[in-house]
Amino acid sequence: MFAGKECSRALALLSFKPQDINGNLEGLDESELAILEDWEYKFIDKYPKVGQLVPEQRTQQIEHSQEDNFEPE
Repeated sequence: MFAGKECSRALALLSFKPQDINGNLEGLDESELAILEDWEYKFIDKYPKVGQLVPEQRTQQIEHSQEDNFEPE
């Protein structure tokens, strides 16, 4: 359910509701942010970081940058 998605809000709220599966932290109180921080530490301890989610626009910029730097042999 959370794979490949920004799910910070859902984790902070301990929610499986589709509308909570996003990265919007607005309106969360201190206890909910503490829950999110606890999840972060659990994940850091258990799983090695193997990648990073980036917005699609940034991905396109990187691709264009790589194309601009490409020099044919």
